[in-house]
Amino acid sequence: MTDAPPDLCLLVLADLHYFHQAAPEATPPERRGALGRELIRRAFIDAARLADVDVILAMGDLVDDGAAPGAADDLAELREELVRPGLPVVLVRGNHDADLPVAGPSGEDVHRVILGGYQLLVFTDPYAADDHMTRSDEALAAVREARRDLPIVALQHSPIHPPIVSDYPFMPTNRDAIMAAYRAAGVLLSISGHYHAGQPLTHEGGVAYLTAPSLCEHPFRFLIVRLRGREIEVEEHRLALSDDPATPSPYADFHCHTEFAYCRDDVTAAEAIRRAEVFGVGKLHLTEHAGQLYLSPDDYWSAAYLADPEIIARERRAGRGRMDAYRAHVTPLRSERVGLGLEVEVDGAGRLTLLEEDAESWDVLLGAVHVTPESMLATPDQARVEAEFLWFTEVLVRSGVNILAHPFRLFRRKGMRVPEELFEPVADLLAENGVAAELNYHLNDESPDFVRMCVERGVKIALGSDSHGLWEVAALHPHLDLLTHLNLPPAILL
Repeated sequence: MTDAPPDLCLLVLADLHYFHQAAPEATPPERRGALGRELIRRAFIDAARLADVDVILAMGDLVDDGAAPGAADDLAELREELVRPGLPVVLVRGNHDADLPVAGPSGEDVHRVILGGYQLLVFTDPYAADDHMTRSDEALAAVREARRDLPIVALQHSPIHPPIVSDYPFMPTNRDAIMAAYRAAGVLLSISGHYHAGQPLTHEGGVAYLTAPSLCEHPFRFLIVRLRGREIEVEEHRLALSDDPATPSPYADFHCHTEFAYCRDDVTAAEAIRRAEVFGVGKLHLTEHAGQLYLSPDDYWSAAYLADPEIIARERRAGRGRMDAYRAHVTPLRSERVGLGLEVEVDGAGRLTLLEEDAESWDVLLGAVHVTPESMLATPDQARVEAEFLWFTEVLVRSGVNILAHPFRLFRRKGMRVPEELFEPVADLLAENGVAAELNYHLNDESPDFVRMCVERGVKIALGSDSHGLWEVAALHPHLDLLTHLNLPPAILL
């Protein structure tokens, strides 16, 4: 063996069972295969926050029924999602993938990928009609013939070790021969899928074995595997917020947009509520931009309400707004687990972008500073933006909002310095007026020092996904990780 190769970080996704064009005749209800593309996106967003991923491994059963009409289209959709991050992707064919072109370019039983100083042996094992799998002699020979100067990572769908006691044939019929070949070749790590519960890292005969859990079943788990020469580190992460799919978490998401947002991607109120249930949010709040409900896209994006504070009232009187339509659409959705609200700003006259006639019956009002007059200039002056920001923030928190949304995101979005000298006065304003501070990672990062100052002053913390796409709904792990990092108790949450 030559010098140890550099570190390699693997994002391991297993058993997506995706279906879209190929609707299955029957699939277990616990499998959320229809969410396959979204689960991939959610997993990568979380993984990218946690690690510098080098390669994505998809460990088989990519689709739910590879023999069904439309399955090839479903596989193409998955590929499109998997390559979105721009990283190398290695696909392993599972028993549900039938004869789809999943694995190596020439369709051989095993092909080799050299990546970052490691060699990945990717096995396309044959499955019988009863799902029994027997690895071919040719594939076993390929292990013996593998290069010895690079660490070997063996990838296959079926688990190899430890044994699984089950009536269903999870494991290969010639498992002993496979393990013997791995021992003889000095395989570093064997990674599998197929067994949805997963199996933690174990060692046998000098070989490490790992079975990745299914991504398509609650709690929607994925693995981050770091290779450091012959050292292996495995982290398991989950997308759901709750342990039990029937029991929601205690966490509320106070910031979710709807189909009424000009800036939305694919989010809708009804689908956002379904995602909140699937991923374990205790309560979801639909909170639409009030300014977008009153104004046309051009008027809203140009912040016409700053130069012309009467424009909202004029548009309302002219019947061109959508406030009534929004209220009519979301009111039937209100429940113990769904709250309703608005995200409001401040106009040029120092008033909320919310008319008095529309201010009643909301569960929550978010106050946000998205722009200021100076910040809209091509080369804004930092000091002037800070002064305007502080003025707008004070107006918001003294005008009856419940939560200050993404408090300092304006500066990050404009590529300006985040003014840490304003943390204390803003935290004081929130404390004096009983307004919560939002944790928000949508196009944003958070400042631990500001959060700590807020908590020291008794300010409540609100979690907000600020969802514009369905893949963002209930994505509260970065928020909770920050609270854990700061050692803050759940009692500080709104």
